[in-house]
Amino acid sequence: MPNKRIAFLIMGVVLLIVGVALMTLSIVQKPQEIQIPVNTSSPSYLMLSNWSNMSIYISTGYPIPKPILNGESSKPPGIVQVFYSNYGPLGINVTITNTGNTKAAYLALNNTVIIEEDYGETSIFTPPNYTSIVVIQRSAINTMTFINVFIPSTYSYEVVNRTYILITKPIPIGIYSGTNITIRSTSKGVILSTGGNYTYIILNLGSNEIIPISELMNINNNEVNNWLSLARKPRLNGAFLDEYYLSLLLIIDDQNPVTGEFVASPEPVYLYSWVRDSSFAAMALQSAGYYEQAMKYWLWMCNAQNVSGTWYTRYDFWSGVPDKTFGIPEYDSVGLFQIGIWQFYELTHNKTFLMEVMPCINKSLIWEENEIQNNGGLIPMDLSIWESNYAYNFWTQAIDDLGLYATAKIYRTLDLNNTPIIKLANELNATIQKYFYSKNFYSQALMETTIYVGNGSETTYAPNGIPDSSVILPIAMGLISPRNRQAIGTVNTIIRTLLINGGLARFPGDDYHYDSGLYDSTAPDPPWVITTLFLAMYYEDVGNSSGALDLMAWCIQHSQHGLLPEAVDPRLGYPLPTTSPLTWSAAMYVLTSLNYKPQQRPVFAIMVMISIIVILLSIVMFTVYGKKR
Repeated sequence: MPNKRIAFLIMGVVLLIVGVALMTLSIVQKPQEIQIPVNTSSPSYLMLSNWSNMSIYISTGYPIPKPILNGESSKPPGIVQVFYSNYGPLGINVTITNTGNTKAAYLALNNTVIIEEDYGETSIFTPPNYTSIVVIQRSAINTMTFINVFIPSTYSYEVVNRTYILITKPIPIGIYSGTNITIRSTSKGVILSTGGNYTYIILNLGSNEIIPISELMNINNNEVNNWLSLARKPRLNGAFLDEYYLSLLLIIDDQNPVTGEFVASPEPVYLYSWVRDSSFAAMALQSAGYYEQAMKYWLWMCNAQNVSGTWYTRYDFWSGVPDKTFGIPEYDSVGLFQIGIWQFYELTHNKTFLMEVMPCINKSLIWEENEIQNNGGLIPMDLSIWESNYAYNFWTQAIDDLGLYATAKIYRTLDLNNTPIIKLANELNATIQKYFYSKNFYSQALMETTIYVGNGSETTYAPNGIPDSSVILPIAMGLISPRNRQAIGTVNTIIRTLLINGGLARFPGDDYHYDSGLYDSTAPDPPWVITTLFLAMYYEDVGNSSGALDLMAWCIQHSQHGLLPEAVDPRLGYPLPTTSPLTWSAAMYVLTSLNYKPQQRPVFAIMVMISIIVILLSIVMFTVYGKKR
C-alpha cells in the first residue's frame, strides 16, 4: 500500500538522520563549558614588557594579606620599576593617586593591565617592540585623579611646553600628556603630575618622538593580536583557549627581554629567576612556536653555567647575578637544560644553535658522569623541586635521567658516539627503579641506611615512603611507560593521598603556605596548580582526556581573573595571593594545552554503529521496495 510505503520511507530517513547524528557525537567531544572567574581576588603586582628591550614592574594597589608577616608591602597603583635595555633599572616610577581602594586588577588579552578602583579605572600598556609606556586614568564624574611621575635628581630635563617634558640625561625620554603637566621639586628629584576626570601620560624611552595615544592603542592591539596569532593553537575552545593565550602573555611579560630569564612571580617574595621555573617557561614558549624568546633563555642559561657544569638555584631577575645564599644545591637544572635544548632542536632543527650550546651540554655531561660514578649510581643529594628536603630526591634523579637520554639524542643528531651516554642513563634509571619503588609507588626520596655484614658494614638506600605529586611529571615525560604497573600504582597512590577539593597537593603535611615561610592559607596541604597539571599531562598520556580537561578547568576556576596562582586554599578555595600569578603555573597550562587531544570513540565502535545503521536501513528499504505485491 502506498501509505505504508511512505511510512516506511519516512522511518528510513529518520533512522539515517539519527545515525549520522550518533556518529557525529561519537567523533566530536562536546566542549566543557566554563568561564574565567571575575569575582575573585587579584594580584598585587604584575609585569609588562615590550618583548624587546623594556620591562615595567606594576603595583596594582590590591591589598596583600598579612603583608608584614609575609614579607611584603602594599603600594598604591602605579609603576614601581622601569627596566630599559642595557641601562637596567631606571630610577623613574609612576604613582596614581586619589583613586580610592583597588577593587580588582587583571591582565587583559590585549596585554593591558586593568586596575579597577573605587573612583575610576587605570589602564597600563607597553606596545610590543615600541619603547612607549602608556598610563591612562578614567575617573568617576566629579572626581579628580592624578598621575605622578617621579624623576631622580640625577636626571636632567627641559620643559618643551605645558604638556611635554623632555629628559635629556642620562637618556632621552619624552614625557607628554593631553592635559597640563605640573612640576614639583622634592629632596630626591622632581614629580611631574597631571590630573583630571580623564587623563593620560606617556613615557617614550630613548626618543623625543610624540606618538598620539590613539595610535599607540591601535599599535598595541594589532601587535598583540599578531603575536598571539603566531602561536600553535591547541585543540581547545572557549575559556580553555582564552586561558592558553593569557598564559602565553603572562610568560612573555615575565621574561627579562634583555637577559632572557623569567621571573618566578611578580609578587615580591618570588621576584627572582628560578632556573627550574624559567626552564619550563622557555619550554612552553618554544612548544607554542616562539623560538626566539626561548633561545634567548637557553643562551642565558648556558652563559650562567658554573664551572662545574651546574647552576645556582635562582638569580636576580633584573641583573642575572646569582643568589649564592639560597637553595644550594639543586641539580635538576642540569637535566632541564639538556631536555630543553633537545626539545628546541626537535622543533626548529637549528643545528647552528645546537653547536653553540654544545660546550655547556658537555660540561654538564661530565659532571653527571663523575657524580653518578661517585654516588652509587645516583645524582648527589640536593634540595630538589620543593627546596625543603635534602636527600636523593626522585624528581632530581628522574629529570637528570631524562636529560641524559636527551643528550644521547643530541649526540646521535651530531653523528657523535652516544653509547657511553646511553649506558650512563641506563645505569641511573636502573638505580631509580631499584631503590625508589616500594609498596606499589615511587617514593619522594631515599634515605641512607647502614647494613652490617660479616666483615663490616655497607651503606644502602631505602625509600622514605612519602607520596609526592612531583613524581608524576617525569613519568608523563617518558621516564617509564605511563601505562605500566609502577606508573599506575604510583599515580593512584598519589591521587588517593593528595587529591584535595579537586586539585593535587604536593606531599602530606605541606605547611609552606600555612605556618612555614608564608601565611596565607587557612590550613596545611594546599593543592598546587603545577602538580594538578602534572596529573593532567599524565591523563593525556594514557588517553583520559576528560580527566585532563576537568583538571584544567579546576585550575582556571581557581585563578585570579585567569592568572594562575601557585596554590589554592584547601578549605576555602581561593588563590593563595602571596605567590600569584606564578609563571611556572602558566607554563604548565600551555604545555598541557598543547598536549591535549579530545577524546574520540574507538574506530571499531564507530564501524559497528555504521554497520548496524546500514543493516537497519536496508531492511526498511527492502520492506518498502523489495516485496512483490
